[in-house]
Amino acid sequence: MTHALGQNQDLQAMRAEVDATLGRLQQAGLRPNPMLELNGQRSPYSTDNNLMVGVTVPLDLNGRLEGRIGVADREAELKRKQLSDKERKMRAEVRMKAGEVLAAQRNLSFTDELLQANRRAREIVGERAQKGAVPPLEENLLLVEVNRLDASRRILQSRVEISTLQLKTLAGMAPEARLSLRGSLPDALAPGWKEALKPSIEERPDVASARTETELARAKIEKEKAEGRWDASVSVGYQRTRSGFMNVMGLSETGAMRSIEDTFDMLGVGLTIMLPFRNQNQGNIAAAVAEARSADRRLEFTRLTARQEIAAAIAQYTAAKQSLEIYEKGVREIARRNLDVVWKTYELGRTALLDAIAEQRRYIDIEMGYTEAMKQVYEAAVEIERAHAVTGR
Repeated sequence: MTHALGQNQDLQAMRAEVDATLGRLQQAGLRPNPMLELNGQRSPYSTDNNLMVGVTVPLDLNGRLEGRIGVADREAELKRKQLSDKERKMRAEVRMKAGEVLAAQRNLSFTDELLQANRRAREIVGERAQKGAVPPLEENLLLVEVNRLDASRRILQSRVEISTLQLKTLAGMAPEARLSLRGSLPDALAPGWKEALKPSIEERPDVASARTETELARAKIEKEKAEGRWDASVSVGYQRTRSGFMNVMGLSETGAMRSIEDTFDMLGVGLTIMLPFRNQNQGNIAAAVAEARSADRRLEFTRLTARQEIAAAIAQYTAAKQSLEIYEKGVREIARRNLDVVWKTYELGRTALLDAIAEQRRYIDIEMGYTEAMKQVYEAAVEIERAHAVTGR
């Protein structure tokens, strides 16, 4: 399970998306850059010139920064919740697929045992047929049954291989990688599971994700409102101007003739205010309010779905458990004894081989039905854990 959660490519992609939202959160907390303005002028007919250097700083007022951070923070939280929900579903999916592999392995093992037993029986019947103790038809009947079991075994073998390949894909493993599951289908829930599995549905990642969506929608409303308020920017500038009169002379302090010109230095401070008279971001605010209503409805639906999934999973587990108990107490052992009796009766010559083969086929159906009952109990237990967002196993 640890390998699947760590190496599954889909989960890795979602983790990269979480990292991307953290980058956007960092970006949202940055103030707008100041603007540097350089301006120079020179007269083509005189020595007059002008040089201006200015810096303009947007103030980003009225909650604009807080609005951006609020939206980016909720987006990052939403991605984390969605990742947690994906991991919850992935755990259940991996366990379900492992259950398929174990069920297919059990059916394959059971069919193998029957195939070997029928091959031995065919050899014995063949020897008896050569001695004339039984008609040759009985050997042919057993040959057909052996071939039928062999064909079933090959199909079951392919199911094991296909399910194992699908499990490798979920675990992020290459098709040629080695993966071996041992054991049998366990009952995933211990006694007292009803008391142990009682967390609030609010703790489920999908419900938490839907709740975060409502918070994100409201953060967007605040952001759009902030964008519709007035804003301002401050500018600071320095201007140096050299100006004079062409062909006009004057006297200097010493009485010498000189051209009339001088250099002027000026500092300036300005304030630019954006007045939201026409555009107060009304359209985006209305859209954000509608998205908030939609998010509220989705949250209610997700809560309802969570309660339904929990109730359905418990009902499924209870029914599957009862079915398995019937197989264990009133079907399998009786069917096994019946098969042994029929084969012994056939060996004593008191029943036909076809009756023994028919009883064996009924026993095969019962054993495969028992495997399916075990698989349903296991899957129902996994579904309960998925519905309750159990992560400890």
